[in-house]
Amino acid sequence: LTQWLTLEPWPPFFQSLTLMFQKEVAERICADVGDRHYGRLAVLSNWRCTTQKLFDVSPKAFTPPPKVTSSIVHLEPRREPLTCDLKKLETVTRHAFGQRRKMLRASLKPLRAEQVDVAGFVNLANQL
Repeated sequence: LTQWLTLEPWPPFFQSLTLMFQKEVAERICADVGDRHYGRLAVLSNWRCTTQKLFDVSPKAFTPPPKVTSSIVHLEPRREPLTCDLKKLETVTRHAFGQRRKMLRASLKPLRAEQVDVAGFVNLANQL
């Protein structure tokens, strides 16, 4: 998924992606700011695409059944995502979410990584 999301030039060759992931991964892809699943994958996914978790797939749908529930996720590329250098955005999110509860900076004490939206991370990356 990250290789598709980091394709250059953007917008990519695909019009949309409908993919199946483990439920926990799907929740991380589609998480909103403030959600406990919000992290690097949500920032990258929602920077370049609109994301939507469509439905869950029971383990009983497979033979043999896996031990996890799956989810179907639909992604549509944003034609004009916020302008940002991908490498800088990856650096900022890697550091911000390296320790999920760590303060971003002493001067930003009340602000935690999971409370910064995609545009906020893009702005931080652009300031590097």
